[in-house]
Amino acid sequence: MILIRGGTVHDGKGNILEDVDILIDGSHIKDIRHSIEVSNDIEIFDARGKVIFPGFIESLNIWGCKGPGWGDDDLKEASDPITPDMNVVYSFDQDSMLFQRVFEYGVTSAAITPSTSNVLGGYAAVFKTYGKHPYEMLVKENIGMVSSVTTEIKKVYGTRNTCPMTRMGAFALLKQAIIKALDYRNNDNKDYDSKSDALQKLINREVPLFVNCNTKSEMDAVELALKDFPIDIVFTGAFGVNQNTGNIIKNKFSVILGDLTNAMSSVNSKVDFEGIKKLMENGVDIAISSCGDNVSSGKESLLWNAILCYKYGLESNDVLRMITSIPAKILGVDDRIGSIEIGKDADIIIWTENPIETYTARVDAAFINGENILNSRRVESCW
Repeated sequence: MILIRGGTVHDGKGNILEDVDILIDGSHIKDIRHSIEVSNDIEIFDARGKVIFPGFIESLNIWGCKGPGWGDDDLKEASDPITPDMNVVYSFDQDSMLFQRVFEYGVTSAAITPSTSNVLGGYAAVFKTYGKHPYEMLVKENIGMVSSVTTEIKKVYGTRNTCPMTRMGAFALLKQAIIKALDYRNNDNKDYDSKSDALQKLINREVPLFVNCNTKSEMDAVELALKDFPIDIVFTGAFGVNQNTGNIIKNKFSVILGDLTNAMSSVNSKVDFEGIKKLMENGVDIAISSCGDNVSSGKESLLWNAILCYKYGLESNDVLRMITSIPAKILGVDDRIGSIEIGKDADIIIWTENPIETYTARVDAAFINGENILNSRRVESCW
């Protein structure tokens, strides 16, 4: 067992608890309260005067599927714009993930996504950012189907004079694939179709559709195209989101805001932060990420995005929820991660100060599954 003594606990759900102890038993949180008494053989980490957060969650990224120098690319299955039967689990490499060392900036879990260069790209999965084996690191497989309707698709297929060369073509292919999957479900005498079979989780509403959109018009078009289908939508990228985006408040569509730090982007400077505040006040779940067409993906990226949201007027505690409990909910893993609660995974980061509010904050401890990996012998990477 490990006892984290004292400290100011931000639980990830909006609560701040002063001078609270956290007892870790194995890989889980066993107790949270003032002045927990333990025997002399229990390891104690003194966190008095420090700030304790749940491990940050990168809502969508490509960590673990790109080699050093970004030379290896196991994400872009650019042979066909419709590849729903792809599964990012088979592209994930724990050595590549450990090479990133994103836990040094407080990120303990990440949703890894296939490329956004296909209309339907396959299934994403959530991994811890440290571990000895991909399946030890895996939190949940098949968390959602990845889709895209941005110009990134046209860059891949338009140069080949192949559909989709336009946004019209992208939406036509998306609707055709869904209609075919619905027919496949209702046909008892069908031949096996891997693509339609892979879409059954989506049309049965077991998982959402993560749709990469840059502009408000793209988001409105997605809602219009899919309004007659039984599909749960999560807008990703979503730089053009505001209160007037379709029926986003009425339908409680979730949003994973894309990377704000990419200086080469022509769309990420158009975010309506005041609109985001109002959407959140109306119950819309909005998470922060480093996703989008062009992913910067440095280990600091998620925190930098959080700091920018704070800088542009969002409350610090709301920003924390946007990188902890809200992404956990959107990704369907809030039973395990995203907040400091009894019974959940002991993914806890201890900071010298609040890193959302000051650049002088430093990580003192990074617990993943109850192990302080900053002090432990790390698994050696081959790089």
